[in-house]
Amino acid sequence: MKDRLENFIRENKKEFDQFDTPAPLWDKIAKQLDEKGINSSPAVVKKEKVVRLSFLLKVAATIIIVLGVGFWGYHYQKTEYADLSNIDPQLARQQIHYASLIETKRIELKQIEKEEPQLYSEFSSEIRKMDASYQKLKSDLPGSPNQEETVKAMIRNLQIQTELLNQQLSIIQQINNVKKEQNNETQRI
Repeated sequence: MKDRLENFIRENKKEFDQFDTPAPLWDKIAKQLDEKGINSSPAVVKKEKVVRLSFLLKVAATIIIVLGVGFWGYHYQKTEYADLSNIDPQLARQQIHYASLIETKRIELKQIEKEEPQLYSEFSSEIRKMDASYQKLKSDLPGSPNQEETVKAMIRNLQIQTELLNQQLSIIQQINNVKKEQNNETQRI
């Protein structure tokens, strides 16, 4: 059967040669092959490999940075907890509780930064002042003659920060409610 096909092609070669495919058809086929990644030239393949390698290196670097920051944060928090738990374990647990609440509320507060930059700036300024007081108490703790009282003052500072953030978030909620009401009234008109 193979011989018959070869003989047929040889006998009719002139007839096959008279049908040329149009150039745009080959361009279209090449474009489709390139889109599917089948007909890539060595230079294109090499460039794609460099791009992939570059992307992988960026991802790896990001992962290393995130893990490093996470490890540092874990170690820092564990060290702080250990220091406070030597003074009073219950106060250390309270400190961790309020610190995590504050972090959650700061993330909520951060969401208004784009919509209300001035309000966000004022709110975060107040929190920074409170945090500076907390950091001062924390730095004074090792040399404090009454460490338990200093820890209590630190926790009270965190409680006040939590209350302040709750008030700020409540104000933001009120502003958002007023905006919604105004939008609803505008849509009714």
